[in-house]
Amino acid sequence: QVSEVLSEEKCRLSVSGWFHGPSIVRPERHIEAPLPRSPHIPYDHEILYEWINLVYLDMDSQAQIQEEFEERSEILLKDFLKKEKYQLLCEALENKEIQWSSRGPANKRLYETAEEDSLPDILKKFLQFLRSEALFLLLSNFTGLKLHFLAPSDEDEDAGQGRAADTTGHGSPKPEQEETEQHVDSNSHQPDQPDNIPEAQDSETQNGAGTPVCAGELRRWTHGHYTLVHDTQATEFALDLLFFCGCEDWEPEYGGFTSYIAKGEDEELLTVNPEDNCLALVYRDKETMKFVKYINHRSLARLKKHLNRIGFWDFSFVYYE
Repeated sequence: QVSEVLSEEKCRLSVSGWFHGPSIVRPERHIEAPLPRSPHIPYDHEILYEWINLVYLDMDSQAQIQEEFEERSEILLKDFLKKEKYQLLCEALENKEIQWSSRGPANKRLYETAEEDSLPDILKKFLQFLRSEALFLLLSNFTGLKLHFLAPSDEDEDAGQGRAADTTGHGSPKPEQEETEQHVDSNSHQPDQPDNIPEAQDSETQNGAGTPVCAGELRRWTHGHYTLVHDTQATEFALDLLFFCGCEDWEPEYGGFTSYIAKGEDEELLTVNPEDNCLALVYRDKETMKFVKYINHRSLARLKKHLNRIGFWDFSFVYYE
């Protein structure tokens, strides 16, 4: 890994050239297993009232959020969790008994991810919340995506029947036959993906008959951490969810922000900066890639204000229709 140049008086030197000799047999490319995807966990709407700021459970607010999201394909929801719940999460993340493991390889990424079995109960419950059926439905209302069978489909909207599904528990399930027909119809719209790279297989194959699924992890970011765009990076239609903790006084110049770029181009489409108690939602297509900017030495200056706080955490989840 190339180190930062911290001196203003020195410059970086490099030596380049070619080694001539007999060809070396290349080893087979290692194919990484993607994060496991799973359907929602059965939880009713009560879990939403337990965690979320009530502003975001208002139907008018959800309709406004969906309108903005459909126009921009991204949105940042501030003060998303109730303050007391957010404070409990931050306190639990400081727990010394949490086991963190480094994720590589270095040519693709470097950050730490938590072992779920070692997490305090409050963090386990929050991960269950992110995988809950109620949140799948709420995200459908926020984005207009069909992440739950109660969410209106494009056909419903074209017929003038589209409206946000009621996450307050008053919605009624659709008949089994209608639900089956929708699953079959949704399969015909799944994007084609390369079948030689498991990371980029189409979501229909991994999801199992087009059932909405999610995959995610709890990550810790400190000085020297990053992710890179690489040739085998999976690109498919998906909804990215990022929820940040411990970002007080975090400056963009420190790095650690998530950049979205168009495949094969240097143009930056969107930047998501870490911000306390904020939920970021971004919808990306097959031509969009993302990376987390290298966290540089400037981030260490934050220790002057926050002792023992050299980085931040995020809950990174991806939802597939």
